[in-house]
Amino acid sequence: MPSNPIITTDVEFVGGYFARPMVPGAYPGIVVLQEWWGLDEHIKDVARRFAGEGFLALAPDLFHGRVTSDASEAQKLSGGLDRARAVRDVQAAVGWIRDQQGSNGKVATIGYCMGGGISILTACHHNQDAAIVYYGGVPNPIEILDGLTAPVLAVFGSDEVERAQQLETALQDRGKSVELHIYEGARHAFFNDTWDRYDEAASRDAWGKTLAFLERTV
Repeated sequence: MPSNPIITTDVEFVGGYFARPMVPGAYPGIVVLQEWWGLDEHIKDVARRFAGEGFLALAPDLFHGRVTSDASEAQKLSGGLDRARAVRDVQAAVGWIRDQQGSNGKVATIGYCMGGGISILTACHHNQDAAIVYYGGVPNPIEILDGLTAPVLAVFGSDEVERAQQLETALQDRGKSVELHIYEGARHAFFNDTWDRYDEAASRDAWGKTLAFLERTV
């Protein structure tokens, strides 16, 4: 549970959900990027958890109002997403947080599944302080990683070892900073506590490692 009281609001720059600590201060920012379901209650809850830990947390609405619980519809929404536009939306979110009163000027992105791929893709095109990928795809073409300057935390279940190692190797070959964690027995989307793939032990440990990574980087 969040340790600090928070405030939440809907924001209109591209549409999104914003949560921040109630107590005035200078806080790091984090942009929380959705799975293919859209900006649903789970992602909003993740934003609130980060706010409770002392972050300005913004979840932009990359589907611009579309949310679904149907996998077929989610696949269509994800497949139809204009990645270049999504990157611009995330870049706008990073800038929006930096401009907020109470920002310390540092911002990371974190994404889950579809959002994980967009998290690292944005970092390849934009100056941000850290990028976190939860079971997200590897940029295509892989040479996009050449433009990355931010350190990366990558989190995967053991059903995606090949993808995880591909990302780690591609980053290491380019001299990029990467920290990889693979959770044995956990599956894709294991952090989503509204789905049957939720793995409580893996999620708890990954959350702790995520906060520790952010403490070092933002």
